[in-house]
Amino acid sequence: MITDLRYVAVMVEKLDDGVKAWQDLLGLEPINQPSVNQWGIRAQMLGRDGRAVVEVMEPARPDAALARLMEERKNPRNPRGEGVYMLSMEVDDLEATLRQIEAKGGRVTREEGNTRTAWVHPLSLHQVFVELTQRRTD
Repeated sequence: MITDLRYVAVMVEKLDDGVKAWQDLLGLEPINQPSVNQWGIRAQMLGRDGRAVVEVMEPARPDAALARLMEERKNPRNPRGEGVYMLSMEVDDLEATLRQIEAKGGRVTREEGNTRTAWVHPLSLHQVFVELTQRRTD
């Protein structure tokens, strides 16, 4: 069962511009330094009092899945394809939640060696990508 919304990830064409907008308009503060992950996403987490609120991300390379998604989302009102990318949620029992999703026909992606996090494919949730993370008990 979902216990908390951890953060919302948004995709932007230029990370620095996206971070500045969230800082200037909503007063959020950087929680970490920008970094690039294995999926070709350059991102920075922003929040308040050390608690994550939004992760701003840009494609770090043109062949990244994020770059392809932004390309698909381009239209006259959104010429850069920017917008909400993912919701990150905490669950009390990750394995039970994943079994429930799969039993109801949902598509789940797990990363080998990672027992704390999994993802629900956007086609399962009306084009919303969802990250599920096991709640810490310590």
